[in-house]
Amino acid sequence: MYDNEIKDILDKLDIFERAYDQIRLIDPIAKKIVEYKEKIVNETNFSCYHFWRKNKVCDNCVSMRAYRENDTFIKMEYTNDEIYMVTAIPIELNNRIVVLELIKNITNSMSVDVVEKETIEQRTEVNSMLDNIHNMALVDSLTGIYNRRYINERLPINIVNTTLTQQCVSVIMADIDLFKNVNDTYGHLVGDSTLIFFANVLKSCLKRQSDWVARYGGEEFLICLPGAGLSTAAEIAEQMRSKLETSEIFCGEFKFYITASFGISTMGPERNLSMEELIDAADKKLYLAKHNGRNRIEY
Repeated sequence: MYDNEIKDILDKLDIFERAYDQIRLIDPIAKKIVEYKEKIVNETNFSCYHFWRKNKVCDNCVSMRAYRENDTFIKMEYTNDEIYMVTAIPIELNNRIVVLELIKNITNSMSVDVVEKETIEQRTEVNSMLDNIHNMALVDSLTGIYNRRYINERLPINIVNTTLTQQCVSVIMADIDLFKNVNDTYGHLVGDSTLIFFANVLKSCLKRQSDWVARYGGEEFLICLPGAGLSTAAEIAEQMRSKLETSEIFCGEFKFYITASFGISTMGPERNLSMEELIDAADKKLYLAKHNGRNRIEY
């Protein structure tokens, strides 16, 4: 990653060095960094999350978001009893995107009191506050689960972790069968209640903290299972399918059942896929499930 063009960029950042505690260029995919401090350019062997004293990719990786959306983003992070503001700026370099990270310690500027000997509860409270600020924009307003933006931020991180940990990641695409008939028969308010019911069924079948479900769009939902292989993903999808077809929906005077179709794709460390490719593979299996009669799983 280190080349003369990067050095030229970092050498011009004197003005930023006076305003920020750390400046670095990051390749979000490789998770490698080049630091600039006291006019010295240094390519490191650390992963980008080493600064935060973590042993895994950050769940709210602002550099990955800047990289994917090609826009500037800001977040706050809490580590070692201090609060930092991180600004991530995408830069095109040699026909690829790298991210300029500007890190500023803002502990003394915040109204949050950080004591020298904080308790675990205090640390958890501050972390929770910062996470809540970030997560407010990542939740679907109707169903209360994660939204499409969360998929765009979190799934690439799960894919990177697959490479780092030599594990699998599986994606399930789930779609309510004949959902248009629900809206046409009972109205859109009942349709909204059906989407909420569907989301809750999907969530109830996830037992691990690392698993998550998000609304991909309309009546289509994405379930991500980090560390799960194809057989495990198929078992979870079958639990969802079975629970759904046997659960009666009550909406005012209406009572009815729905079914859903599921498509699964799995990526292991030996199979290098982008987020779009992983989703597309699951979506094609979902289409096959619809084509083969609905209320079924394909993988």
